[in-house]
Amino acid sequence: MPWTLHRHVLYWEKPRAFMPERFLPANRDKLHRFQYLPFGAGPRTCIGATFALQEAVIALAVMMRRFRFDMTPETRPWPVQRLTTQPRGGLPLRVSAR
Repeated sequence: MPWTLHRHVLYWEKPRAFMPERFLPANRDKLHRFQYLPFGAGPRTCIGATFALQEAVIALAVMMRRFRFDMTPETRPWPVQRLTTQPRGGLPLRVSAR
């Protein structure tokens, strides 16, 4: 189960910490091929994975160019596993134009 794998203490230092630098090109060699599976792996991998990643990058670039997103003091994100992983109670953000 990806949810468990992505937070397992045997595979990650500080498994519950938000550390995006783990996935920088300089750190890619430290990750096993099947250590992080956002779209599954093997013969049943998600057929839309490439499109989803391209779409996410484009959408994020458009929004980040136009707006600034800041967490509010009340924001305490905690992941909840449903059909997809979501932040419990949503993700309240303060949005302002750039």
